[in-house]
Amino acid sequence: MIKTIAIEGMHCQHCVKAVNDALAAVPGVEAVKVSLEKKQATVKGQSLDAAALQAAVEDTGFDVISVC
Repeated sequence: MIKTIAIEGMHCQHCVKAVNDALAAVPGVEAVKVSLEKKQATVKGQSLDAAALQAAVEDTGFDVISVC
């Protein structure tokens, strides 16, 4: 399963790392790729919970536009 998360508020590589680390800690996540340029994260894993992914990103201080 792959989920794409549109994120607003990332400005630098520190932001990218914070989002990456937060998403990597969510249960079921196997791989994370965060793109500053595209303002999104792509998450691969099993039984991914969209609400948990959104909460992980928002807990780092960024806004989630969508999870699909």
